[in-house]
Amino acid sequence: MRRLYTIGILVLLVAKVFAQEVNYKKLESVQAASLRTPGPIKIDGKLGEWNNNFQAYNRSTRLIYTLSNDDKNLYLIAKSNDFTTVAKIISGGICLAINTDGKKKEQDSYSITFPVIENPQRLAGGLSNRFENRNAAADTELMRTVRQRTILAAKTIKVLGFKDITDTVISIYNEHSIKTAINFDETGAMTFELSVPLKSLNLNADKPKEFAYNLKLNGLQLNFGGGGLRAAAVVAAGLVVVAGVTRLIFWTCLHQAIFGPSTL
Repeated sequence: MRRLYTIGILVLLVAKVFAQEVNYKKLESVQAASLRTPGPIKIDGKLGEWNNNFQAYNRSTRLIYTLSNDDKNLYLIAKSNDFTTVAKIISGGICLAINTDGKKKEQDSYSITFPVIENPQRLAGGLSNRFENRNAAADTELMRTVRQRTILAAKTIKVLGFKDITDTVISIYNEHSIKTAINFDETGAMTFELSVPLKSLNLNADKPKEFAYNLKLNGLQLNFGGGGLRAAAVVAAGLVVVAGVTRLIFWTCLHQAIFGPSTL
């Protein structure tokens, strides 16, 4: 009876993921309009406050995301249930670059990369011996354990271009009010949240302006000698995935991302 109950839950989860995938495909590939946050936001990697209100879907990576703001902060949320994409995020993070001069280039931009996990390939280390008899229950427990390890390991942020931040690597518990978090939902999809003060980006909600932004996934880069980079098999979130040279997902044109109390 329990086995049938478990199968029933899995069928419902698969159906839910499929329905969400169909809805996401209706979204534009790049968000080009500004959006106000739905209300008070707690950065914990759980996206309940956002009511599943995503603005763009990148089809090549199956990554959905939304950029929004309130009077004080700029927010990025993202989500993916694609194994390769999740592995690349764990290996090298999501990089958000903001150019408030309206220039479509990373030079002179502000950039935030999260998570920055040291030796992500070790997240599944030592677990294989605990599951000698591989079955669905063991695989589920393995994935749950690795996901929890991933959340606990995501404690570092890489920042560039901020005049008031002298370090390029900071803790998630920083004094600059840059907040980040990752989590996993009930379907196993990775969820991502980030907030950064508008004033740190030279933006002001009372003085709306346009900016260009760039989102990038950074796969793990390994040097095997000879000065060349090769694709490396990386175990991340319990999966062996090829994560090689950094891959650019999308680079936007100049967008009408206008900030202000009356802007939705």
